[in-house]
Amino acid sequence: MEKSQSRADQPALVGGPANQGRSFAKDIAELALFLELTEPADPAQFDAAAAEVAQERKIPATTLKRCASEARALIAFAHESGVVAKVKAQAHGSDWDLRQRLAAWLDETNLRTVLKQRALRLNRRRGGRPPTPSRTLRAVEELMAFARAGRPGAADELRSIRALIADA
Repeated sequence: MEKSQSRADQPALVGGPANQGRSFAKDIAELALFLELTEPADPAQFDAAAAEVAQERKIPATTLKRCASEARALIAFAHESGVVAKVKAQAHGSDWDLRQRLAAWLDETNLRTVLKQRALRLNRRRGGRPPTPSRTLRAVEELMAFARAGRPGAADELRSIRALIADA
């Protein structure tokens, strides 16, 4: 399939039979990678892919932000691992083959493993947002309440925090 053909002539972008039961994040990553490899570079491509998948798959707005973050992790992993270059070379310019190879790679990829690797790379044990002073303060206050209530281990945790502060 040539790049000059209209978008209507290209493979179905989302919601095909291969995509049933697949995570929203993988669908967004597939479309974003496909657009990245077949269209001129545009910073809005990812947002366009996310919006299109959200509309087709009826992704709730409350879920879309998390799915988009997970899709970005998949895309970064695809670039870092060399999969993007490999898939592009194996497709030999065929948009259909490119899309099928991207879909196959994503289906074989464990999203949870990719997210764990990203969290470790960012020096976070489980991912999530980095601590802020107010979030840290709330966590310590909650821990103090647990210690006062006699929850096992809370007092030990507070002593560990006190030791860390003393060493700093």
